[in-house]
Amino acid sequence: MDKSISLIIPNYNGSSTIGKCLEAALASRYGNFEVVVVDDCSEDNSVEIIKQFPVRLIALEEHSGAPVARNRGAEESRGEILFFTDADCLIRDDALSLANEAMAQNPGAVIGGTYTPLPLDTDFFSTFQSLFIHYSETKKKEPDYIAAHAMVMEASLFRKSAGFPQHVFAIPEDVKFSHILRRMEHRLIMKPEIEVTHVFNFTFLKSLRNAFRKAMLWTIYSLENHDLLTDSGTASSELKINGAS
Repeated sequence: MDKSISLIIPNYNGSSTIGKCLEAALASRYGNFEVVVVDDCSEDNSVEIIKQFPVRLIALEEHSGAPVARNRGAEESRGEILFFTDADCLIRDDALSLANEAMAQNPGAVIGGTYTPLPLDTDFFSTFQSLFIHYSETKKKEPDYIAAHAMVMEASLFRKSAGFPQHVFAIPEDVKFSHILRRMEHRLIMKPEIEVTHVFNFTFLKSLRNAFRKAMLWTIYSLENHDLLTDSGTASSELKINGAS
């Protein structure tokens, strides 16, 4: 049975990609879904672009960050299944169908997808990043965390949890949320066939800045959780959060 799916997309100043993102979403071959876009007080013309598409637009009253936007979208969604992605990601036309099948086979689990090996922009630095993330995220059938660029779960499970942690650095909130869900005894399952194509637009300098920022945030996160030597930052071991294991 095709359950209803809510595709939830946070957006902040995403005018360069949000149109492509929504075109891909609405091209899905799945029949029973809605697209919920939560705009986080964008200062560009994102909202004007979003309004050109038959999607639900939720506008936050103040800039609050991606975790808040995701949580708000989930709270106001109507689907039985939630599929989280980003405004610079293009879901494949079979992604929602595969997500529905995965949830039917693994009730109560959190399902993860990944980037396509090749990004939309196929320059060297963007391609390297997409290949590296695809490889890192798909090494384990039951990964240590599910990234929010392709995270699928039952809406009922989301509402039992507290949602994405809202008072964390930008990168680890999906990691923390994954580990919270694991402690609630829900399995994390990687389904590599569920793919989104990422738009990086990386140059050498952008690539370096991205690597430095992620390394800094992962180091802070690992120090905070006392696992600096065991957390890889790409396929991390489960962290100890607030003293829990």
